[in-house]
Amino acid sequence: MSVTSKVALTLGANHMRLLYLIIATWFLMCPLGDARAENPTRDKCTCNLDPDDPPEDGAWVKNSAACWSTEVKEQNWCDIVVESLLGPQDLSTELLGFAASPSELVGVLHSKFDNFVSVSTFEGSIIDLSLAIDAVAARLKENEALLASCVTALANRKRGFFQDGEGGLTCRVSEASGWMRLEIPLEKARIAYMVAPPA
Repeated sequence: MSVTSKVALTLGANHMRLLYLIIATWFLMCPLGDARAENPTRDKCTCNLDPDDPPEDGAWVKNSAACWSTEVKEQNWCDIVVESLLGPQDLSTELLGFAASPSELVGVLHSKFDNFVSVSTFEGSIIDLSLAIDAVAARLKENEALLASCVTALANRKRGFFQDGEGGLTCRVSEASGWMRLEIPLEKARIAYMVAPPA
């Protein structure tokens, strides 16, 4: 074998090693399929009016642990009020503490809704949420058992849980993200409460 052939083989082997190194690095930095960063879903802190999941448009608050959203589909409009950011305080733990006492759980949710209304009233909202206080209170009260079941499903990481309630209220634990999403319909809008699973 000539010196030229040996050099060519050595260069070829070095190029192959370099190619393997580049491919391995690419797979480590850009994994495929389920290993990729999870897409936002409607059950996270999202502002998305259509039931596509993952959403094709809208907004997602990435560092949130809980939030409220007002959604008005007729006007193609929604907003997000962040209640809690990701961090050492796990908001879902607060809810989980009341899962065995539905009436107390409703009281906690009602107080959280009142705080949301206060923020939205101060910041401005496309609808008058103060008019929705009684309607939301009634929906929460008549769905005590459902809410307890939904929060228990969140605690047990029971992805895919879904239940319809009275007055159009629904609660689910997302199959994709594990987030709980509580939806309460109003006359021309929908209020959604979204909570991350326990850490």
